Amino acid sequence: MIAIKDTPVLMQLMTMEYHPRLVMIVAYITDMWDRTVITSAYRGGDKGVHGTDPCRAVDIRSWIFSNPEKVVGRINQDWEYDPERPEMIVALYHDAGSGNHIHLQVHNNTRRRRT
Repeated sequence: MIAIKDTPVLMQLMTMEYHPRLVMIVAYITDMWDRTVITSAYRGGDKGVHGTDPCRAVDIRSWIFSNPEKVVGRINQDWEYDPERPEMIVALYHDAGSGNHIHLQVHNNTRRRRT
């Protein structure tokens, strides 16, 4: 199940194109853990990955998982952000000022590590 936090986030999702690999990762998470709640997506004016076209980032609710750090670890184990920048990761569990959440981001070089 994929849920959306509220109507403004729904509008963020419905009015922008999203990077295909980001869509694949959201589907992967939903298949692995049966549930995803998207809390933020495209943000107009954002100078980071939430503001790109196509959009390359979404945030998902972390407290729906019993161990969000383990979820993030598994995502980063299975997905590589950019082979040329191994210090960069796809999933990050953090608080950017509005509470803990899982931030997902992709690059054009993002790829699945294993099948």
